Amino acid sequence: MRDNVVVTGAGCVSSLGIGAETFVDRLLAGDTGIRPVTTFSTDRCRSHTAALLRDFDPGRFLDPMKLRRVDEGGRLALAACRLAIDDACLPTRTDEVGVVLGTATSGLHSTVAHLHKLATEGPTAVSAMGFSNTIGNAAASLCSIEFGLRGPNVTFGQKQASALAAIAFATSGLRQGRASAFVCGGVDDIEERFFRVHDRLRVLSPTDGCQEASRPFDLRRNGIVLGTGGHLVVLETAASAARRGVAAYGEVLGVGCGGSACGLSAWPTEPSGIVRVMRAALADAGVTPSDINVAFAAANSTPTLDRVEALALAEVFGPGGVPVVSLKGALGEFGASGGAALTAALVGLGRGTLPPTLGCEQPDPACPVDVSRCARRSRGHLALINGTADGGAQFCLVVRAASVPRVERRA
Repeated sequence: MRDNVVVTGAGCVSSLGIGAETFVDRLLAGDTGIRPVTTFSTDRCRSHTAALLRDFDPGRFLDPMKLRRVDEGGRLALAACRLAIDDACLPTRTDEVGVVLGTATSGLHSTVAHLHKLATEGPTAVSAMGFSNTIGNAAASLCSIEFGLRGPNVTFGQKQASALAAIAFATSGLRQGRASAFVCGGVDDIEERFFRVHDRLRVLSPTDGCQEASRPFDLRRNGIVLGTGGHLVVLETAASAARRGVAAYGEVLGVGCGGSACGLSAWPTEPSGIVRVMRAALADAGVTPSDINVAFAAANSTPTLDRVEALALAEVFGPGGVPVVSLKGALGEFGASGGAALTAALVGLGRGTLPPTLGCEQPDPACPVDVSRCARRSRGHLALINGTADGGAQFCLVVRAASVPRVERRA
């Protein structure tokens, strides 16, 4: 008989602020992390906004010597990891805790700098010390080294679904007894070349020259807005949490994963793959569609994904059958968005509140879902969380928030 998997800590370094409670407070208040890009010039770009970090001082989490040796993605990961560990009162320096991170862009700053110096000054000018930051699993390895987490160490690169992939894997690992706890979720940062490439590919709002914004399920949606942040959680077995005497935010009940056949950089064009993955997660959780109180959608303001996911939700739950939330109107689109959705679902439902879907002011009739356009009361504690990446990777979680809001407790 498998042990239950619970969430006992959350670490958020986000465009809405630092810490899980601050993140959720601002999310429920209808705040947005999207604002004009100031870290580099966008004068020659068609798009000029992104969800940028707010109030993040990496010096709060790393000493100066380590700060110099770690790039932007590593700083995000280490800060979010420390916050999650502290929130869960999780023991460190142990073989029983692993790290599973998802990321689409971590290491990109270092890779670009490394290749630029290599091309312009030659191999002797390249920093050997900085090279380690270019490796895809650098962020997860840094967390393992810094906190002595010697359990399984895994990195997922599933684009926009990276964090949910990591959480799904960690859930399976706990069920199989491969560790007593995992720090898992996602980290992503915005690098200038990455932004410019997406702008030239015309996937960023405005793809049509109209007003720039992230508008999930809205009739006027015209492309994504890039996001950034680190959203990690501590998953552990219920038995481990009970032994340590820590309260949980909630429980991961079910996991589904699959894919849709579509272009390498295209969104699924029909709903069957998303439907299949949602039904797999519901079956794994042992619940029915009528049990779910809210669906956190992957919808990200693209014309195709929002419509296809809405059709999939309508097929599983019935048209307008469940309140639907997308956080992308406030946070943009990034590989850590699944970790953000998990924290928002458990903390928000623990308070009995659904967050708003910012940007959805004129719901698209082609998207037959009940979009939660403003914060409202929840009728229960069960949530479904979707993650979809361009290229077709799909993941889904079914989670249950604690019926009583979690209070901070030390072991």
